[in-house]
Amino acid sequence: MSSPVEQVTELDPGSRRDAARLSRYLVMALLARTADEGARVALVIFALDRTGSAAVGGMLVATLLLPHVVAAPLVGGLVDRSRRPAAVLAAAIAVFASALAATVALLGHAPLWQTYLVLAIAGCCGPAVTGGLTSQLAALAGSAHARAFALDSLSYTVAGMVGPATVGLAVAYASPSAAIMALAVAGGLGALGVASLRLPALSAGKQTRAVDLFQGAREFVRNRALRTITLATSVGQLGLGGLAVVATTLAAAAHQPSRAGLLLSVTAGGAFVGSLLWAWRPMPASRAPLVTVWAMVAVGVPLALAATVHSLSLAAALFALSGLFTGPFAAALFLARSQLAAETTRTQVFTIGAGLKVAASAIGIGLLGLATDLPAGAQLLVVAAFPILAGVAGGVLLRRPRAVAGEHIDAC
Repeated sequence: MSSPVEQVTELDPGSRRDAARLSRYLVMALLARTADEGARVALVIFALDRTGSAAVGGMLVATLLLPHVVAAPLVGGLVDRSRRPAAVLAAAIAVFASALAATVALLGHAPLWQTYLVLAIAGCCGPAVTGGLTSQLAALAGSAHARAFALDSLSYTVAGMVGPATVGLAVAYASPSAAIMALAVAGGLGALGVASLRLPALSAGKQTRAVDLFQGAREFVRNRALRTITLATSVGQLGLGGLAVVATTLAAAAHQPSRAGLLLSVTAGGAFVGSLLWAWRPMPASRAPLVTVWAMVAVGVPLALAATVHSLSLAAALFALSGLFTGPFAAALFLARSQLAAETTRTQVFTIGAGLKVAASAIGIGLLGLATDLPAGAQLLVVAAFPILAGVAGGVLLRRPRAVAGEHIDAC
């Protein structure tokens, strides 16, 4: 039976080369994203070990995440304008990995502001790990990029599981500092692999010397469909960003706090299956914007239902169902961005979109902190309400004729 990557391309010699490049890309993306996902857990554990303060750990994670949205236009613009986009992406990922390693030398041995500064630099490179890499996938996969985006969304899901698992094993068998270094090594290997990818640059006639930080933003203003899905997914992430916190609260309310990991694991497992289903039978590119917003509704509805049940096992089944729609949601979002964005601003559109989602997730966690006095079920309803309402609003706006007509949507 052929592998998912082989199914993405026809098995003629040229397509086999494409499949080999795609396989290499997915491995490198997984390594880099494992470092990114694991760092969000490792920094908190490391701060507790070195300083005894969970608050410092939270600040370290916030310092890593918040610069994403500020640096996204610059990182995307540099990649779009570069004659060697792979070199720019690899350099940013290498800086990200080096900054993680530097925290081991700094935290507890130097003024705290120095650690914050290093992690802020790492955060500025973060858009390369997320949207920057994904924006290059269409060029790598060619006509089969609809399926390739599903495999890329799969890499996010797998990284979300492997990263924290790597941290857990390293802490258990070595130390928190060893966990940080393991993630830094993974990021460094990812950077080396990305540097070896042959990513096409813009043609000479489309390149400009200067990086326009606002060109991607103007693309969102001009393109109504792109603007709609970006706003909808960002608003939806205000709720979904706090899902891990609510899962912990829900398990604790059921007097089974250890089951929080189960709820998150089945969600990730559902997303894994959903991504494979999309790779098997992707929707046409012309439907990607609508699939994005309605899949977000489908992600939220099972979570809302889970808030009404009293069985943790039934809640876990609903979490898994929610995750099942996360895979198609991410794949359709990537495909929609790729189809709607102009070639000259594609990477910038991807990095800005990814940066807004990361920032919305961080803000959502903060907002959820204000709702800690609510029952666990009510908190879960708050989480579910954001993607449901944002998805419905996005679906209504996209149904209006001007939202979909003449805006770079081509069939695969």
